[in-house]
Amino acid sequence: MSSRTPFVTVIVPVWNDAGGLSQCLRALEGQTYPEHLYEVLVVDNDSEEPVAPIVARHGRAELLREVSPGSYAARNAGLAQARGEVVAFTDADCLPAPDWIEKGVGRLTRGGGRLVVAGKVEVYAPAARPNAVEQFEVLFALAQREFVGRYRFGATANLFAYREAFARVGPFLAEVKSGGDLEWGRRAAGRGYRLEYAEETRVRHPARDSLSQLYSKSVRVAGGLHDLRRIKGRAYLEFDRGLLWELLPPVRTVARTLREPRLSRRRDRVKVCAVLLFVRYVQAFERLRLALPKLWSRHTTAR
Repeated sequence: MSSRTPFVTVIVPVWNDAGGLSQCLRALEGQTYPEHLYEVLVVDNDSEEPVAPIVARHGRAELLREVSPGSYAARNAGLAQARGEVVAFTDADCLPAPDWIEKGVGRLTRGGGRLVVAGKVEVYAPAARPNAVEQFEVLFALAQREFVGRYRFGATANLFAYREAFARVGPFLAEVKSGGDLEWGRRAAGRGYRLEYAEETRVRHPARDSLSQLYSKSVRVAGGLHDLRRIKGRAYLEFDRGLLWELLPPVRTVARTLREPRLSRRRDRVKVCAVLLFVRYVQAFERLRLALPKLWSRHTTAR
């Protein structure tokens, strides 16, 4: 830790997850970082579940409310009230390691004022015998190292930055359902900020355990990317090979999964491949559904 230890604001958006929030806040109370040098802002995104009693049991946490739907709107509300020189983001369903703030701030302060730190998100299956959905999540969900190295952004489940970075770059794009962290990361890079992956800065995230949960996530991700294309233009997502590509079977990924050493039984590998195909085509058909009004409009205009 440097001789000048910065004050940190931890921002935790929550929507209908009182149980997860309670565990997250307990983990944030047990941090190795000096307790007088961080605050926790919980932003209730208009939950139907009662959140205030959970926050009241944790003296370090303060409750804010943001009625505009979307986690990025909630994070922006937290940013507007943050007192910290450093802001750290995690989610209500995450469990930060005891040294999470200490490690994140240590990496951030060593890198200078133009650094953004994206920490490891360890997806785990709570069940002793995980099902195929949980196994899929452990293998593929929240791949922070890949997000940083390949797509140049950090997921807000585990992200550290100086508050000044948001003053210069601007807040998250609140209009999108998903992908706001991607858009902000790209914007920050354009303003000269450098992103680093920090393996030692860890949070844990429980794996989703049902196809219905994966369906909801896949629809949200597809909708967020659709909104980014609409707002930023078709060329914005240069890694996107188009809807036709997504409709093709992911042969290479399936082949890798069938050889995955972390799946000891062949039948588990086959089941995870089935889940992989389910996610792929839910996203593809959601993209097609969202594109149909535009395609129909073009067709009628041409006539």
